[in-house]
Amino acid sequence: METYGSLLHARSAVRAEEFDLYLLDLSLPDGDGLTLCPAIRARSQNPIIMLTMRGAIADIEKGLDQGADDYITKPFQVREVVARVRAQLRRSMLATRAESEHTIRIGELLINRDTRDVFVRDTQVFLSPKEYDILELLALRAGRTVSKDVIVDRLWGQEDVSDKILAVYIRRIRCKIEADPDNPHFVITIRGVGYRLGGE
Repeated sequence: METYGSLLHARSAVRAEEFDLYLLDLSLPDGDGLTLCPAIRARSQNPIIMLTMRGAIADIEKGLDQGADDYITKPFQVREVVARVRAQLRRSMLATRAESEHTIRIGELLINRDTRDVFVRDTQVFLSPKEYDILELLALRAGRTVSKDVIVDRLWGQEDVSDKILAVYIRRIRCKIEADPDNPHFVITIRGVGYRLGGE
């Protein structure tokens, strides 16, 4: 494990080396650690966890939109940090993709991007075009939280779509891919923020 106490040193390290996971403090002596997120994401798809004293949803969403996967609000227990790190590393391994860039496999979920076919435990499920688009967007960021605003902006553009409409689509997806839609295994709600595709 490597540690860096300044934005300058951390930025140099990110350019020189890829790490399995990035634990990023937003309050650094020489700048906002959040500015590192895009630089890390441009070079790596490995997990990023933010450490922040900012509890506002807007600040958390900004970090997630910049590429972070999770956040921990100070003060925190060391055991919580260790548990979050382990969870992100586990999700990162589960999100390994097949050799074909057109196929995404997350646990027992398989998505063929060429044919837009979806299989769960080797059984095909049939999604509407919009349901498929939502699932694919989450799958491309598997293990990372995707905010509601990002989903709506990417898939509806300028249309006025409420959180309730998005929730209906998420419910429909769960009814088709989950063994128990009320206790989802794949599409996980991150309360107040968005959704994350898992598959543990």
